[in-house]
Amino acid sequence: MDELMDIELDSPDMAGTGNRVFAASHACVCNPLKKSHYPKDWIPSNCAFTSQHPTPEIAQTVGASSTTGLGIPNGGLQVLNPSLETFNKIVSQLATSATSSYDFADQSLLQDVFYGRWVTLPYVYNALKPMRWEGVHDAIWRDDNLKNVHYILSPKPWEETEDVWKAREEASQSPDPSRWWWDITKERLKEEKSRGVDDGF
Repeated sequence: MDELMDIELDSPDMAGTGNRVFAASHACVCNPLKKSHYPKDWIPSNCAFTSQHPTPEIAQTVGASSTTGLGIPNGGLQVLNPSLETFNKIVSQLATSATSSYDFADQSLLQDVFYGRWVTLPYVYNALKPMRWEGVHDAIWRDDNLKNVHYILSPKPWEETEDVWKAREEASQSPDPSRWWWDITKERLKEEKSRGVDDGF
């Protein structure tokens, strides 16, 4: 993911006024679990990722325009050039009453202050776990292309026992994203133990 450090973004002296303030992947606004407290316009037809279903190969390397769908950046992974002036824009917005109606604090704020002025990353840099589900964005999801999985929603991999996600794997006949987390965690713990670190984390 080191290539993210080479993305052309606005320089800090632009003070958050340019069109490339930060880079992020879109928020998935499909609401596949039909959570009643989610905004009513969070539906598949308003999701930027849905617009990429006809071109799954392009979706691996190019994000939909920052104004596609609802135009909301996901807060899980962001690339930016630190800027005091941009920070002050955010702080100023936090002081307004608009924030009391934000459904998703960070994402709503970024959409409000920087709508259409951010660089879109393809989903592979912030692959939201539910996107892989059948009927959500499995049309574009490619396990082998992922660089970062964002384990949104519960249960998180670290909250489940191995037998739970293995049962899910058997039922679906495909690798469960929790397996990826556990495989890497087991590898990390083994490596740490070989160096004398056995702290239980």
